[in-house]
Amino acid sequence: MLHLMEYALTLEKHRNYRRAAEHLRVSQPTLTRAIQELERQLAAPLFERSRNGVIPTVFGDLLLQSARRVALDIGDLKRDIALIKGLDAGELDVGIGPIVAQTWIPDVVAGLLVAHPNLKVRIAGQDWWDLPGALRERRIEIGVGELDFGSEEPDILIEPLPRRPIRFYCRVGHALTAAKTLTLKEIGEYALVSAKMPKRADHYFGGLKALGKLSHDGRYFEPPIECPNFDACRRIVGACDAIGVAPLSMLEQAQDERIAILPFEAPWLCTNYGILHLRNRTLTPAAIAFCERAKACERQYHEPRTHIQSSGRRATKRPIS
Repeated sequence: MLHLMEYALTLEKHRNYRRAAEHLRVSQPTLTRAIQELERQLAAPLFERSRNGVIPTVFGDLLLQSARRVALDIGDLKRDIALIKGLDAGELDVGIGPIVAQTWIPDVVAGLLVAHPNLKVRIAGQDWWDLPGALRERRIEIGVGELDFGSEEPDILIEPLPRRPIRFYCRVGHALTAAKTLTLKEIGEYALVSAKMPKRADHYFGGLKALGKLSHDGRYFEPPIECPNFDACRRIVGACDAIGVAPLSMLEQAQDERIAILPFEAPWLCTNYGILHLRNRTLTPAAIAFCERAKACERQYHEPRTHIQSSGRRATKRPIS
């Protein structure tokens, strides 16, 4: 009956037999027969069609509540088995914010797999405001991203990571590169290309229309040219008068001759990342190893290295011995 309950949960999520069947990788008739069998066993109609798609009946809602509890219990069972098996046969589900996923997270996963080649790791791209919910629903065991949720999360344990500088950048030859210093108002005359930013950005950027605005739901700051991929942002900025914003180390590592870092620094213009997991849930060996390696890789990624000056030329920082 467990696989039938999984089919019911998937149908509820997609509200459409065809899409649910595609997600489950079964034929639509197979899914239809599975739901019919579940209705036969429970002697009650579970779903009905409407203008909004397939929706659960009152009996279906009862089933789905139980199915979600069972899914959580099965997830906990798998996790307990992984605790016993250890790293050599473990599994790990991690939710990662979009910018972090493009910086030091690949180094974390690669290092884990070198040390433990049989470990199964699943990385899910996740908006930072969804990380607590994903942890509670057991969709992930570890979350890494912005600590900007808008409310306290007492059941979530947060390990803050060091705050790192963020800088604006533009194409080489842009009018802004002629200045030795810049104000935010001067930078804010040009459209911003960026991924979604935490809503705290509205406190500083809110009066500058070219930089963006707070989203309608208040969950994030929305740039006028929204692009979650840093390489794509760089290509856009390198070919027009729009500006970008990114962690300084990300720009240093890119070493892109098309772009220049703008001469504007502010103590508030920095990252606010952290590692998250449920407070009262023992971490698996794989999760513990991930957290330890994550902190080490984050430090290594931000060590002094060759970087781009405001003029677009490269300069080398002396490494710290």
